[in-house]
Amino acid sequence: MEIFGFVVPESIISFITFIFPYFLIVIILFAVIRFLTKKKDYFGKAIEIKEAPLNISNLLRDHVKRQIIRTLKKQRKYLSSISKEINENAPRTRYHLKQIEKASLVKSFKLARETYFSLTKKGQWCLGAMNFYYPSTNIQLLISRLKKFLGVFG
Repeated sequence: MEIFGFVVPESIISFITFIFPYFLIVIILFAVIRFLTKKKDYFGKAIEIKEAPLNISNLLRDHVKRQIIRTLKKQRKYLSSISKEINENAPRTRYHLKQIEKASLVKSFKLARETYFSLTKKGQWCLGAMNFYYPSTNIQLLISRLKKFLGVFG
């Protein structure tokens, strides 16, 4: 077979026609995975959480407070650990933690010289609401909408 004036052997053409569909599937899968794991940006957007009281809905409009609550999702942490994880300085993190603590989403307790912070039940609920209204990735958005469709929240 001749392509652009070059003679291409049949074995190469049959190999390309055999490999091309698999190559196309891999590219499509890569694009889908990339889309689903893409981080969402809510810095300029404020969404009202209808199920939450007004003070909590206003607190969760700040992306730093949302980041702090997400870092406390799995375990209790101390201030410097939280500030490193969200890439903020310690005084600003302390300010936001105090506001979150006033709304009783986070509780603090001293252990030796460090003050540890952990989520309360109300904070766990807010984490579920944040995952619905402020999902961090597209797959989290799809999962939260599926949960809403099935009647599961939180």
